[in-house]
Amino acid sequence: MVPMWMFPVALACGNTFVLKPSERVPSAAINMAEWLKEAGLPDGVFNVVNGDKEAVDALLLDPDVQAVSFVGSTPIARYIYETPRGPASAPRRSAAPRTIWSSCPTPTWTRRSTR
Repeated sequence: MVPMWMFPVALACGNTFVLKPSERVPSAAINMAEWLKEAGLPDGVFNVVNGDKEAVDALLLDPDVQAVSFVGSTPIARYIYETPRGPASAPRRSAAPRTIWSSCPTPTWTRRSTR
Protein backbone atom coordinates (compact mmCIF):
# COMPACT_ATOMS: atom_id res chain seq x y z
CA MET A 1 0.00 0.00 0.00
CA VAL A 2 1.78 3.10 -1.29
CA PRO A 3 0.35 5.53 1.33
CA MET A 4 2.42 3.60 3.89
CA TRP A 5 5.46 5.17 2.20
CA MET A 6 4.00 8.68 2.20
CA PHE A 7 2.15 9.39 5.41
CA PRO A 8 5.03 8.82 7.87
CA VAL A 9 7.13 11.46 6.10
CA ALA A 10 4.21 13.89 5.87
CA LEU A 11 3.44 13.50 9.57
CA ALA A 12 7.10 13.71 10.59
CA CYS A 13 7.34 17.03 8.72
CA GLY A 14 4.41 18.39 10.71
CA ASN A 15 1.70 18.02 8.09
CA THR A 16 -1.69 16.41 8.30
CA PHE A 17 -2.52 13.60 5.87
CA VAL A 18 -5.74 12.84 4.02
CA LEU A 19 -6.04 9.39 2.48
CA LYS A 20 -8.78 8.78 -0.08
CA PRO A 21 -8.68 5.02 -0.71
CA SER A 22 -10.47 3.19 -3.47
CA GLU A 23 -14.17 3.20 -2.79
CA ARG A 24 -14.16 -0.54 -3.56
CA VAL A 25 -11.70 -1.56 -0.82
CA PRO A 26 -11.42 1.07 1.93
CA SER A 27 -10.96 -1.36 4.83
CA ALA A 28 -7.13 -1.23 4.98
CA ALA A 29 -7.16 2.58 5.15
CA ILE A 30 -9.86 2.58 7.83
CA ASN A 31 -7.94 0.00 9.87
CA MET A 32 -4.75 2.05 9.56
CA ALA A 33 -6.56 5.18 10.81
CA GLU A 34 -7.97 3.24 13.76
CA TRP A 35 -4.52 1.86 14.66
CA LEU A 36 -2.94 5.31 14.49
CA LYS A 37 -5.66 6.69 16.76
CA GLU A 38 -5.13 3.81 19.22
CA ALA A 39 -1.41 4.59 19.14
CA GLY A 40 -2.16 8.13 20.32
CA LEU A 41 -2.13 10.18 17.11
CA PRO A 42 -4.36 13.25 17.68
CA ASP A 43 -7.66 13.56 15.83
CA GLY A 44 -7.36 15.35 12.49
CA VAL A 45 -3.74 14.42 11.82
CA PHE A 46 -4.40 11.27 9.76
CA ASN A 47 -7.74 11.38 7.95
CA VAL A 48 -9.59 8.93 5.71
CA VAL A 49 -12.10 10.26 3.18
CA ASN A 50 -14.28 7.64 1.53
CA GLY A 51 -16.08 8.24 -1.73
CA ASP A 52 -15.80 8.38 -5.48
CA LYS A 53 -15.22 11.22 -7.95
CA GLU A 54 -17.08 13.72 -5.77
CA ALA A 55 -14.65 13.10 -2.92
CA VAL A 56 -11.69 13.47 -5.28
CA ASP A 57 -13.08 16.74 -6.66
CA ALA A 58 -13.65 18.08 -3.15
CA LEU A 59 -10.00 17.40 -2.28
CA LEU A 60 -8.70 18.83 -5.55
CA LEU A 61 -10.71 22.03 -5.22
CA ASP A 62 -10.09 22.61 -1.51
CA PRO A 63 -7.65 25.53 -1.09
CA ASP A 64 -6.35 24.00 2.15
CA VAL A 65 -5.02 20.95 0.28
CA GLN A 66 -1.45 21.89 -0.58
CA ALA A 67 -0.24 18.70 -2.25
CA VAL A 68 -1.78 15.71 -3.98
CA SER A 69 -0.15 12.35 -4.54
CA PHE A 70 -1.86 9.75 -6.67
CA VAL A 71 -1.56 6.05 -7.45
CA GLY A 72 -3.79 4.63 -10.16
CA SER A 73 -4.64 4.68 -13.85
CA THR A 74 -3.32 7.11 -16.44
CA PRO A 75 -6.75 8.58 -17.33
CA ILE A 76 -7.46 9.41 -13.69
CA ALA A 77 -3.95 10.79 -13.22
CA ARG A 78 -4.50 13.04 -16.23
CA TYR A 79 -7.83 14.20 -14.77
CA ILE A 80 -6.18 15.05 -11.45
CA TYR A 81 -3.28 16.82 -13.15
CA GLU A 82 -5.52 18.88 -15.42
CA THR A 83 -8.17 19.87 -12.88
CA PRO A 84 -7.87 23.65 -12.49
CA ARG A 85 -7.31 24.73 -8.93
CA GLY A 86 -6.81 28.48 -9.29
CA PRO A 87 -3.57 30.34 -8.56
CA ALA A 88 -2.31 27.60 -6.22
CA SER A 89 -2.57 24.85 -8.84
CA ALA A 90 0.94 24.99 -10.27
CA PRO A 91 2.82 24.05 -7.08
CA ARG A 92 0.21 21.43 -6.15
CA ARG A 93 0.60 19.22 -9.17
CA SER A 94 3.43 17.28 -10.67
CA ALA A 95 3.77 14.68 -13.38
CA ALA A 96 6.69 13.09 -11.53
CA PRO A 97 6.45 10.96 -8.37
CA ARG A 98 7.77 13.53 -5.93
CA THR A 99 6.44 16.02 -3.43
CA ILE A 100 8.18 19.35 -2.92
CA TRP A 101 6.90 21.97 -0.52
CA SER A 102 7.99 25.54 -1.17
CA SER A 103 8.56 25.99 2.57
CA CYS A 104 11.11 23.15 2.72
CA PRO A 105 14.76 23.98 2.14
CA THR A 106 16.12 21.82 -0.66
CA PRO A 107 19.72 21.09 -1.56
CA THR A 108 21.07 22.52 -4.81
CA TRP A 109 21.16 19.11 -6.49
CA THR A 110 17.44 18.64 -5.79
CA ARG A 111 16.47 21.99 -7.27
CA ARG A 112 18.45 21.20 -10.41
CA SER A 113 16.94 17.75 -10.84
CA THR A 114 13.35 19.01 -10.66
CA ARG A 115 13.55 21.57 -13.46
